[in-house]
Amino acid sequence: MDFSDLSETTQHQHPISTEKAEERGEESSRWSQAFIEFSRKFQELPTPEERIACGLAFMKGAISQEGSPRFREFWESRRLVLPVFKENVNGAVRPKLWGEYVELTVEARRLKEILEEQSAFATEQIDLAIQAIEKDLSGFQDLLSHGSQLDWPEVPRSLYPKIGAYQKLQQELTLLNAFASRLNGLRKEVIKTDMRIRFKTKFFKRLSEIGDQIFPKRKGMIDKVSSEFEKDVSDFVSRYFQGDQVVGAPYYALREEIKSLQSFAKLLTLSSAVFSRTRLLMSECWDKVKVLEKEHKKAVLEKKQASSDTSGAIRAKIEELKQNSGAMSLRDLDREIDQIVAEMRAVYLDRDDVRSLRDALSELRLPHIAAQEKKAQELELVEQEKLRLKREKLAQIKEEMADLVQKGGQHELEFLLARFKDLELMIQTLDASKVEKQQLERQLRPLKDLIADRKEHSLMNLSDDDRKILDNYRLVLQQKKQRRQEIKELVDGYRKTLGSSSLDFEKGFQLRELLDQEKERLDKTNAAIEEIENKISELEQK
Repeated sequence: MDFSDLSETTQHQHPISTEKAEERGEESSRWSQAFIEFSRKFQELPTPEERIACGLAFMKGAISQEGSPRFREFWESRRLVLPVFKENVNGAVRPKLWGEYVELTVEARRLKEILEEQSAFATEQIDLAIQAIEKDLSGFQDLLSHGSQLDWPEVPRSLYPKIGAYQKLQQELTLLNAFASRLNGLRKEVIKTDMRIRFKTKFFKRLSEIGDQIFPKRKGMIDKVSSEFEKDVSDFVSRYFQGDQVVGAPYYALREEIKSLQSFAKLLTLSSAVFSRTRLLMSECWDKVKVLEKEHKKAVLEKKQASSDTSGAIRAKIEELKQNSGAMSLRDLDREIDQIVAEMRAVYLDRDDVRSLRDALSELRLPHIAAQEKKAQELELVEQEKLRLKREKLAQIKEEMADLVQKGGQHELEFLLARFKDLELMIQTLDASKVEKQQLERQLRPLKDLIADRKEHSLMNLSDDDRKILDNYRLVLQQKKQRRQEIKELVDGYRKTLGSSSLDFEKGFQLRELLDQEKERLDKTNAAIEEIENKISELEQK
């Protein structure tokens, strides 16, 4: 290998000064402990070959370590190694050592170029991010007006009147917090990114200007919302907590309100001092509420014990009533149950005890209710059987009427009249509604018309003597009916006279004799009318 270029590299004998242009992106710092150890060891090694090998090893480690390469220590170690090549180095190992030296130098320069490209890209991205913050910050009011409303999971009841103001303050604070978070993130990104000092200085200046627009305003908003919240908490405490006394609301409602205020404080952006003071204040109130809760639980426990004793005595009465309930009617049982219920209302009983006792009383009525339900089912079955029989009877009557109408010409008139009277009697005595009876009577009319036609036909076929006798019978029948009507009027008059209280004993006795005589005459007249009607019927059926 030609070493003629060795003289050209002598310009790097003072790399700390000549390489400053290449190291402007690195921050000045003290030498690391590893470099100090290397320098000491390098000076103590006896031979040039050992010093060169030691320097090359350190140079390789400086640019191949994890994280950012230590270029400053690389160039300084390179400066120390270069003059050693001018010493009496073994010719067999010199080319190999020199080649490794040159290769590490080229690798360091290539690595630095890559890192500078990465740094340039990162610098560009940071610049775009800062521009985005600046643009968003210039349109702060638009972002605030178009932002979504905050979702409060639970709002304390004491803050309902001012929730709109808290909503407005916290919405603006949330937006400012987002800007502050982005700004702090960019600061950290600038710090950890390798770039030239002037670029970092420029970025820090721009970030500082943005911070001047965000942080003072954010601090003022935090102070404002903190002051409002601390005042509201103080008002709540002074209203409901007077010394050791809790006034104005039940302890359990105040307990939930304190929990709600503590949760609400976590949603607001409060100063650490106000957050601590309000939390301490609410913790003191919480302790007072817990004392009241403990006392309440103690009182409830005492009442529960008293209720248990009282319910035991009432339960004994229920057991006694249970033994006798089988021989009692439901009305008598309900009367006894009402007395026990009245006794329960007159004393204090726990809700669970009341429920248990009422269940026990309800169980007493179950056998009687079951018996009533069974009886109701039996009655329902009877009614269903009656309905079935009625439907069968209706169907039978309709069928018989249709058969008589259809086959009426095959039967004698006397048979038709008898069946017609039977059907009329069956319809009158049938347990059916008025509408159903009317329907049956309408269906009976064709049979009635058929009988009337048969009668007319029989009358037309009578002889002159029979027709004359028939006319006489009808005349006598008319006279008998008129006489019967007169007798009925006399009977009704005697009955009305006997019903009055103004008659003496003798007149009453006479009227009763007259009434009995008229009744006897009425019976004889009814018998004569029936006899005449039969004779007329016989003549009409000839």
